[in-house]
Amino acid sequence: MSKRLLCRGVRGRRAFFGHAAALLSGALLARRAAAAPDAYPQTLAALARAHQRETDAHRRYLAFSKRAAQDGYRGIAYMFAAFAASEGVHARNFKALIVQLGGRAEVGPTTIAPATTKQNLIAAVDDEIDSIESLYPTLLERLQPEGNADAIRSVQFAWESERQHRDIMQKIRRYSPILFERVAKEIDDKTGLYFVCQTCGFTLNKVPNTACRICGSAPEQYRQVQVPA
Repeated sequence: MSKRLLCRGVRGRRAFFGHAAALLSGALLARRAAAAPDAYPQTLAALARAHQRETDAHRRYLAFSKRAAQDGYRGIAYMFAAFAASEGVHARNFKALIVQLGGRAEVGPTTIAPATTKQNLIAAVDDEIDSIESLYPTLLERLQPEGNADAIRSVQFAWESERQHRDIMQKIRRYSPILFERVAKEIDDKTGLYFVCQTCGFTLNKVPNTACRICGSAPEQYRQVQVPA
């Protein structure tokens, strides 16, 4: 056999075994993906609940922002839009993790009752408090036994961000029941720009000079929230 034919034979065998290895690798990956839901049932259930909750919050804040803009409260409308962007980051993170673990990221409809901007502000604070004191601690407890680090980290990111939202709105709500118009006017006059970290949803009035305080991402991960029309 000539040297040329021998080389062709070697290359052919290498190509065949390389193709076979690729097929086997793909089959193993597919098998792992199919088995993933069985490996993390509690994690997927917790992520599904978080995904729905954050999707609801995102939609609700968009509706609140639209109503505030219609009512003439520009600052509150922009604040709600910033919170909607933050909740959208959380929902996106939870959806990606569900898919990564082989689950189906599905969400149902969101019930949004029409209300005044003042009522929406109070309802938003109540929702944030419930998330901070009940939802996320419960989810973390459910995630601990299976120990998926990505899921635990995403929930912790969202939890920290919710605390920030609550702190901002509680300061406003403290005076809004009896002095709502004055508070709203002050927000309009003093509201600057909002920037949201695309990794964890942390919300700031300017891009930080250093890494994100919650997730450690570079400042370039912050995106400005569009001001409502």
